[in-house]
Amino acid sequence: MSYHALYRQYRPSRFCEVVGQEHITDVLRNQIRTGRIAHAYLFSGSRGTGKTSTARILARAVNCLDPKDGEPCGKCAACLTDVSESIDIIEMDAASNSKVDEMRALLEKAEFAPIYLKTKVYIIDEAHMLSKSANNALLKTLEEPPAHVVFILATTEPQALPATILSRCQRFDFRRLSVHNLAANTRRVLRSAGAEIEDEALMCIARAADGGMRDCLSIADQCLSFCGDADSTEQKLITQQDVLSVLGSMNADFLFDFADSVLHSDTAAVMKNIEQVVSGGRDIGVFVQDLSNHFRSLLLAKVCGSCADILDCTQDTMERYLAQAESAGKARLERTLDALMQLQPNLRWVTMPRVLLESTLLKVCHPDEQTEMAALIDRMEELERRLKSGAFVSAEPKAASDSAQSSGSRSDNSDNSNNSDNSGNKEAGSASSENGKAAAEPALPTPPVVSDSFEVPAATPEAEELFRAFMAALMKTDMMLGIQIQLAAAHWLENENLFICFDKSKRSNYNYANTPEVKAKLRRAAGESIAPHGVELVLKDGSVVAKKDVPTELFGVEITEV
Repeated sequence: MSYHALYRQYRPSRFCEVVGQEHITDVLRNQIRTGRIAHAYLFSGSRGTGKTSTARILARAVNCLDPKDGEPCGKCAACLTDVSESIDIIEMDAASNSKVDEMRALLEKAEFAPIYLKTKVYIIDEAHMLSKSANNALLKTLEEPPAHVVFILATTEPQALPATILSRCQRFDFRRLSVHNLAANTRRVLRSAGAEIEDEALMCIARAADGGMRDCLSIADQCLSFCGDADSTEQKLITQQDVLSVLGSMNADFLFDFADSVLHSDTAAVMKNIEQVVSGGRDIGVFVQDLSNHFRSLLLAKVCGSCADILDCTQDTMERYLAQAESAGKARLERTLDALMQLQPNLRWVTMPRVLLESTLLKVCHPDEQTEMAALIDRMEELERRLKSGAFVSAEPKAASDSAQSSGSRSDNSDNSNNSDNSGNKEAGSASSENGKAAAEPALPTPPVVSDSFEVPAATPEAEELFRAFMAALMKTDMMLGIQIQLAAAHWLENENLFICFDKSKRSNYNYANTPEVKAKLRRAAGESIAPHGVELVLKDGSVVAKKDVPTELFGVEITEV
């Protein structure tokens, strides 16, 4: 094959070309410069961070005849020798040579001096795959190797190596590369390959690489092939849409719209967006991962404020995160992120991942149907947000208030006319006064909004029993709604209905409970617990003082006020 992948073509050949690992390359250059070269090294870190490349550079540097400031000169015979073809630089894969017999054969050859180079270098890749017996065979030679031998072990799982191996090596931990380092190096490589890339496309590739340069260049290589051959007179241009098509991801605008539908519990929009993902041929696992990263960004924006350095995003994108996080509750963001993280490992085990995604998001959008503490906190935050925004504050119904006031004025007029016409007749005046009081009281059933002059009836034992049964049923089905109803000031039984009265200080709670959707829940709870009695809500435009049934006599003796 004449073509080599980008990560092979542009593999670093000097310490200064290794990206993002200055804390390691500076130490190694100083060791080459001063001649303080250790006999065993351990390079650990995640994939694609430069472990094997640094090991090969170190192997060339220790054999260089004229190193320049700790770097291989690139001109001498040792530097011009291909590492993969040199008999004095042995690179072995421990996953394929993990047995003790293979390790013993390697150690027997280590006793012989190098043929062409100054130092014989053994690079053992994936060292954590060595068997226990192979590790034991390596111990003595690793502790006191021949003077002409240097061992370099590379692994992604240093915790799997025995402590006796770790203590005999100089350990260097390779860090994950930042998005900035990945983007800068990938742009340089693509320009060397004769291609250009948009800034947003470059950021998509860098974020998808998850800190590995090899992954980043592999995705860029795939995008180059996706774009096809360009004319000889112009460069290839990799766009953001090309990268999203290769990765199977959705663009940022779609993720913001999707998150809006989840945060506002718009289940219809959520279902339509999932259909768009599936019909577009996107991988659901990749989409869930992208959505998880988006909600993580929103949560960080909610907690930390502006944190573009943490999220590795542009300032414009950071402002969009802040604006969306401002309209969401912290509990909703946490619940959504937890649900998506629990969903990811389960997608590979189900035959219908779309259904699992839909059911998970439906639960997130309806905390009122969940009983766990996180859902209850989410519902309380949503109520507080609506209260602050004025969603539960409505104008006082004027019709009921006007009717109560007109009733009171008619009562006053009736009293005045009766007193003027029947001033000499006390019994007629008394009857007229009683009729006026009767006219002032509201007719049954009680209207939903009553004036401050309305006297709230006392709760009878039967009303108390019905109220307790009704609240028990309501708390089982909707605890948050039950808490709202418990804020009512009084309750009584009237015309086969259990009336629950709020005073004016609880107007927002009354407005919430009096919405059609919530009233339907109240009727269902009443039908299950206190049928055939119903439930009605009343708002009093004033404070509530329940009328008490005070006895008029005790043991046959009349009780009088003092």
